[in-house]
Amino acid sequence: MTHRDRPMGWTPILVMRVQHGYFAHHQPQHLRLVATAETAQFIRRHLLLERSQAGELWLHTPSDRFEPLWSERLVNAQPRTLRWNIISDDPDYGLYTDRRAPTWVEAPLVLPSVDSPEGWQKAQPQHLEYAIQPRQLTWKYLLLGDWQTDQPALSLTESAKTDFRHDEDEILPNGQRARVFRSSHRLPMGLTGPQRIALLDMGGRTPRVLQARMPLAAPRGLCLEKRHGRTRPVCEIFVHP
Repeated sequence: MTHRDRPMGWTPILVMRVQHGYFAHHQPQHLRLVATAETAQFIRRHLLLERSQAGELWLHTPSDRFEPLWSERLVNAQPRTLRWNIISDDPDYGLYTDRRAPTWVEAPLVLPSVDSPEGWQKAQPQHLEYAIQPRQLTWKYLLLGDWQTDQPALSLTESAKTDFRHDEDEILPNGQRARVFRSSHRLPMGLTGPQRIALLDMGGRTPRVLQARMPLAAPRGLCLEKRHGRTRPVCEIFVHP
């Protein structure tokens, strides 16, 4: 949204952006900011205008409402804050989002540095950004079929160094055998992700690339795995030649 999109006779007082590390460019899809009951009542009482899309919210006030808004900038001698709940229409949101992620965001009605309604009206709208982290967990690759190698390895780079450990094979419910690799540390989920994971053949004098870009962890692969007496979330990724 640009200043050309500004409604006539209205002034923006708040621009809020919520970013999510799961998405490309951190722009979340299907994310809405919904005012709490108290904030919604305040917005209606002062005829404020909200515009919200894809985790971004603009709040405008009629240009002649700065005085009455200023008179309510405090609540019990404390700065008034406005609050919005973070709502996602994506059914997978809880799968790819860190479980400690915030469920609401807030902003002061007026910044402490503003000392008068006239100064508020002339000031630029306050800009706030919140970051939501993606879920981090063990990535578990299950290689199915014949990859024509006795020494496969997974690496975050196309080199002999591997960031995945080759664990014991597993027999799937259908009787098929899978070669299993687990990440040596937790990795963040992402639609694109910074990771470039390659499957290598380590059986020769130099590593041979079997698959240059492996698929990334997807929300529907999330499951709980009980191993060595502990239950942990992992993301299973099945790969065929």
